Amino acid sequence: MTKEDIATIVAKTANIRKGVAENSIDVILKCMKQGLNKNGSLTIRKFGYFNTKNKRERSGRNPKTGEPAVITARRVVTFSPSKTLKQEVNK
Repeated sequence: MTKEDIATIVAKTANIRKGVAENSIDVILKCMKQGLNKNGSLTIRKFGYFNTKNKRERSGRNPKTGEPAVITARRVVTFSPSKTLKQEVNK
């Protein structure tokens, strides 16, 4: 499912134009990104928990050439689904 698919469903469900639904989704996603950048975590009840983790620099290998390579330090986003979401998916 894409963002456009979600916007179509939201527009039909809320009886609004698709453009308004797309803008609303964009605002929600922007808020989520800001929350992760500022707080490092984001909780959506009955859906799940997003968290950022710091990965340290480490050595790796280029899979094509086999040459050693350095994987830079970075932040990654992890997601843990809620119990409710797990139950819905496993119905």
